[in-house]
Amino acid sequence: MLFSSSLEEPLTWANSTLVRDEAVEAVRAMKSSGSGLLSTTGSLSLCRSLLRAGLVDRFRGVMFPVITGATGEERIYDGYPDVALEMVEHRTFDGRIQLVEYKPRVLEHPPLGVPA
Repeated sequence: MLFSSSLEEPLTWANSTLVRDEAVEAVRAMKSSGSGLLSTTGSLSLCRSLLRAGLVDRFRGVMFPVITGATGEERIYDGYPDVALEMVEHRTFDGRIQLVEYKPRVLEHPPLGVPA
């Protein structure tokens, strides 16, 4: 599935279906139908909306040993709700790159010690 309001069919990617419906409702329907493993790549706004809707079961991050403080464009978690993360898996690749997988829980209020 490819969620987009700007792309047109036919798509150039194999095995892709363009979805123009509201993403949260479409993902909710896919999850309830038992569509199998769903994952997202690349869309910060889609990930934010799915997390807020309680549709994210796992949150996977890959950490590269580089900090792009001077050249980085966007802090990727701006706009996300406050989320508590429970680690469920972690791996190290080539002694440097870390993959961590968490079970997220959107918080109803800021964590303790963080001003509202």
